[in-house]
Amino acid sequence: MATNYGSLDGQNAKYLPGAKSSALKVSLSTVVLTAITSLLIVLFGGAAVNIIVGVVVVVYVFAFAAFCYTAVPFASNAILVPFIAINMQLQVVYLLLAFAARGFKPAFPQWTLAYELTVMMMRFAFADYGHLVGNKNAHLLRMPFHLHGKFIPKSNSRLHGTVPEKLEANGMEHMWLRDDPHQDQADPQGEVPDRASVDVLLANYRMAPQFLYPTALNDCFAMYKYVLEKENIAPNHVVLSGDSASGEMTLTNCMRLRDTTPELKPAAALCYSPLVDLGETGGDDITPHCLLAANFLDNSLETYLSSIDDPNKRSKVSPINQNLKDLPPAFVQFGTLERFYEQGLRFKANADSQGVKNMELDLLENIAHDPVMLPTAVSPATEDAIHKGCAFAAKHLAPILKA
Repeated sequence: MATNYGSLDGQNAKYLPGAKSSALKVSLSTVVLTAITSLLIVLFGGAAVNIIVGVVVVVYVFAFAAFCYTAVPFASNAILVPFIAINMQLQVVYLLLAFAARGFKPAFPQWTLAYELTVMMMRFAFADYGHLVGNKNAHLLRMPFHLHGKFIPKSNSRLHGTVPEKLEANGMEHMWLRDDPHQDQADPQGEVPDRASVDVLLANYRMAPQFLYPTALNDCFAMYKYVLEKENIAPNHVVLSGDSASGEMTLTNCMRLRDTTPELKPAAALCYSPLVDLGETGGDDITPHCLLAANFLDNSLETYLSSIDDPNKRSKVSPINQNLKDLPPAFVQFGTLERFYEQGLRFKANADSQGVKNMELDLLENIAHDPVMLPTAVSPATEDAIHKGCAFAAKHLAPILKA
């Protein structure tokens, strides 16, 4: 069955506590380290110098090895790996010097040093080498994320009171994060009943460049149907959620459900930094502080959509060009520094012009693309960003769960 979506075969963010780096702490740490080093030299003379130099060399060797591992996805051949690693190290030094020159303050009040290093290093790598990781080396870029996803669920589940549970379905491995039955399920906002349980399914899907449009879209749709049919969960008890490209798939599959089986629409949709205009290109000069450089994003989208030759059909892929009426309540969130910010504003304007009343636009001031993908230790906006989406979902689920 063919549809427009492929074959079926604002508000300002509040400043967050602790978001501003303390120049005093950095200065005190530097003074203490210098004092300790000087004391060791006075007490032990040349031996202390040799020890310090030896420690520095060992630390650098391990750091360089880590940079080389990081550089692998961005290299067209193995010979270039150490040179790219050195280039990355120089970029880190440049960012640290810029941080010091600003009086040990991040580029924006909402940033931390860790967030600035993460965003700008990703920007640097995608700007210079994005054409490789968006196509030829995509599988290499996924390896660290695969390892992270393999080992981190248990520790995170202990932290958040959930139980990870692997699921084999539709030829792929997925993961449930089940609520721990021994944990208190009370909602701090009082929106949902005390005994409401929230389970999260992390659905897997096949990715480009090996699998082109609409494979990923169909995989996500199939997993939604699996939840309804095999897990026996009512659609009005389901919230679809996705970030970045998955945010686009969330919106598009809601449109598919509206047009084919409206009775199966989910209770709500949460979309963090969703890609809503797949035809937009460039933009590096407008969003210099976003991690999504055009060299990466434009090449990735060209590869993903290479299965569609007709320009008119390509334009229909973008949610921004679709009918936005009669969709589930939707929460869409963007950072004001990200590549998708302007298209997000246009998307909400289109919804308003069509008379849509159940879409909420949330803007995170001075935040780059997709803060929810980063841990809270790195991104100061992560917790607030997720909290707002969860509050939106709770508001729309409350009447259903209380019925």
